Amino acid sequence: MAYDCAGRLLRVSVRIVDPPLVSRLYLHWTLKPPLEDVTDPAVVAAHRNSILFKVTVPFEDDSWWHNSCGFPIDYFVYSAPTTSSSSSNVPSLTRLPPCFDERRRRNDEEDKWFKPYRRQRQRCMIDQDMGLLCHSEDGDEFTVADLTYRSEEEVELCLLHHHHHIATPMQWRIKKLPTPPDMKIYPCSLTTDTVFPIGDGRSLCWVDYYHGLLLVDVLLLLANNDNPAADHTQQLLRYIPLPKQALKSRHPCPDAFSPDPYQHVCITDDGIIKLVCIFTKYAQLTFTIITWSLDIHKGNWIKDCGTIMRDAEFFGLLDSSHRQSNSHLLPRVIPSFPVVSLADPDVICFLLKEINKDRNTYWAIEVNMREKVLLSTTPYIGEEEEEGHSPKKPCINFYGQYFVPSKLSSYMGHDASKRRATRNGCRTCSRQFTTFQALGGHRTSHKRPQVRDDGIDLLLGALPGKGAAVKHVVHRCHICGTVFATGRAISVTETINDGWLARRHGWPE
Repeated sequence: MAYDCAGRLLRVSVRIVDPPLVSRLYLHWTLKPPLEDVTDPAVVAAHRNSILFKVTVPFEDDSWWHNSCGFPIDYFVYSAPTTSSSSSNVPSLTRLPPCFDERRRRNDEEDKWFKPYRRQRQRCMIDQDMGLLCHSEDGDEFTVADLTYRSEEEVELCLLHHHHHIATPMQWRIKKLPTPPDMKIYPCSLTTDTVFPIGDGRSLCWVDYYHGLLLVDVLLLLANNDNPAADHTQQLLRYIPLPKQALKSRHPCPDAFSPDPYQHVCITDDGIIKLVCIFTKYAQLTFTIITWSLDIHKGNWIKDCGTIMRDAEFFGLLDSSHRQSNSHLLPRVIPSFPVVSLADPDVICFLLKEINKDRNTYWAIEVNMREKVLLSTTPYIGEEEEEGHSPKKPCINFYGQYFVPSKLSSYMGHDASKRRATRNGCRTCSRQFTTFQALGGHRTSHKRPQVRDDGIDLLLGALPGKGAAVKHVVHRCHICGTVFATGRAISVTETINDGWLARRHGWPE
C-alpha cells in the first residue's frame, strides 16, 4: 500500500498465471464513490522483481473546475520480496516523486492554489520511452529513466535513482548525452517501440523496430554525475542498427499506440537479445518467421537458421495439435505480436486473431521454433470477461498488443522457467499432455488437493483467509478460472462453459 499525491491510500495486488495466459496487476482505490472518466492504470515497464506502472490521480477541488485532463499522473514501483531482501518479506509499493518541467515558468504565488499539482506542470513522459533497471540482489535499488527529447546532436535523459537504505529524498536528474560520431542516424529520427534492460545490469536499451537499438550505460551516467573526477571519455551512448533484411526506410505505424504486429525485439532472462520478424506478402496467407540473436560485444546480428518457419509448417503444427488432442481448430491466419519467452530463447508466443460475427477472439499460442512443436494454446480472456464486466464501466476492446514480459512470478514462488519441462504435465500423476487444454480436462479426474507450498492462491493473488475466496485450491475451471472443492462440480461447470464457448464462437458442441 502507498499514498498518492492527493494523500489517499491505494492498494495493489498481482495475479500470477503461467504463460501464454496473461498475469494482471490490480489497483484498488479507497476513493468512494470512484470518479468517472479517469484513465485506467497502465504497466509501463518491468525488470526482475519490480513493475513500474502509472496512475491518473483523481481529486475534488471546489476552487478549480473538474477536468480529468488536468489530473496529475503518479508513477509507482511495485516490488516483490527477494530471498536476500533485508527490508521486508512482503511486497513494497513506492511512489516516485513528480518530475516537473523546469522549462515552464514557475510562479510561487500561483502554485499554492494547485494542491495537488496539475498534469500541465509535469514533464511530458511517454510510456514507450520509459525504462526500469533493478541493479541490486535484494531488489531495494532501482533506476527509472525517461528518454523523451532528442535532437541531431544529443539526447536528453531524465533519471531517478532509488535506494531503500538511503534517507535522501529521491530526485529526478536531467542528463544530456552527445551523439557518438560513428552514429549514422540522428536520434531525432528514432521512434521508441520498447525499452528493456541489458543483461549486464547497467544499461537500458531503447528500440526502434525499424532502425536499431540505442544503448545507454545508466549506472555509469549516474556515477559520473556523482563523481567529478570520473573518466568522462567512456562511451555512454551506443547505437546498433538492425540487420539489413529487417531494416525499413520509415516506421509504418507512427502512432505509439499502434505498434507493428510483425516485428519485435526483446531479451531473455539469460541476456540474449532476439529480433523476431514475420515477413508477409500483401493480401496473402504467405509468411516466413525469421529470428536473429545479437552479439552485443561486436554489434552483429546472427540469423538463427534452425528456427526459420514458413506458413505451411506453421499451419501444420496447428492442424497436428487439433488431431492429437481433439482441441479447437485454431484459425489459419498470419501470427502477430511475437514475444520471446524469458526462459527459452527458442520459444515464441504469438497471437492469432479469429474473426467472429459478434466479437473477435484472440488465441495466445507458444511455439518452440527449433523443435517445431506447438507447446500450448489458450484463448485470450479480457478483464471484463474474467472478472465480471460492470455496466457502469466502459467496455475495453482488445485489438492485440505486446504484453510486458516479467520475472515477477519467480520471486513469488511461481517460477515457470523451472517447470518448463513439465509445463503441460499433471502434478498428481506426472502424465504429460501436448496442450494446456488437454491437461485442464485431465485434472478434473483427480480429487487430490493441488495447493502451492506457501498457500498463495494464484488466481486471487491473496493468502487464504486474507481476501481469498477458498482455503484450498482443489480444482479450477480452465475456461473461467472458478475454483471448486470437488471434481464433480468442476466437471459440470466445464461442460456449461464449453457449451457457452461453442454458442458464442459457432463451434460444434
